[in-house]
Amino acid sequence: MKNLVRSLVTACIAIMLASPSASAAAKSKALYSSAAAKLHSNDTQGAIADYTKAIEQNPRDTYAYLRRGIIKGTIGDTLGAMTDFTKVIEIDPKNVQGYSNRGIQKEQNGAIKSAIEDYTKAIDLNPKYSIAYINRGNAKTKALDFNGAIADYTKAIDLNPKSTLAINNRATAKGLLGDKEGAIADYKKSAQLNDPDAKAWLTDKGLPLK
Repeated sequence: MKNLVRSLVTACIAIMLASPSASAAAKSKALYSSAAAKLHSNDTQGAIADYTKAIEQNPRDTYAYLRRGIIKGTIGDTLGAMTDFTKVIEIDPKNVQGYSNRGIQKEQNGAIKSAIEDYTKAIDLNPKYSIAYINRGNAKTKALDFNGAIADYTKAIDLNPKSTLAINNRATAKGLLGDKEGAIADYKKSAQLNDPDAKAWLTDKGLPLK
């Protein structure tokens, strides 16, 4: 059965609880733009430095913490990423992305139970946040709770019927549970949505795409 596909959600909405002056806000926007340009050039350390400057300017800048944490996570700095996401939650206890992204880092660090708790908190805050259901499903699969994982992937698919990530991961969980026909049906559904991984899996098994 194919490997699980991981998902790292990128927060795209700035959530600032403080009310910085117009000049400070302009400086923050300039730093965000600079960081984005550096990321585009694969200068991750430069981007981190820009977000750090934004945080120094406004210690309650949750957007900068989120973005810096995401970058740290992508370069393997799990502890640094987790620290940033925890800071987001301290500033804004209702920040869904903070919980979901921290859960990813906990999961990668082997703290599956704690990761599931973070994903669950994100879902409690926003029951329509499909990414958190996918992430929790992935963690439950690692914990060998295949039925629980399938339920989470199904909810994610209900929220976003075109999510091939959720469909493929549900297929994986079904296969691990021994439901071969259910897994094949999901891969076919994903293939019909033009997902290359699902098409490759079916082709490799000598199965039709429809």
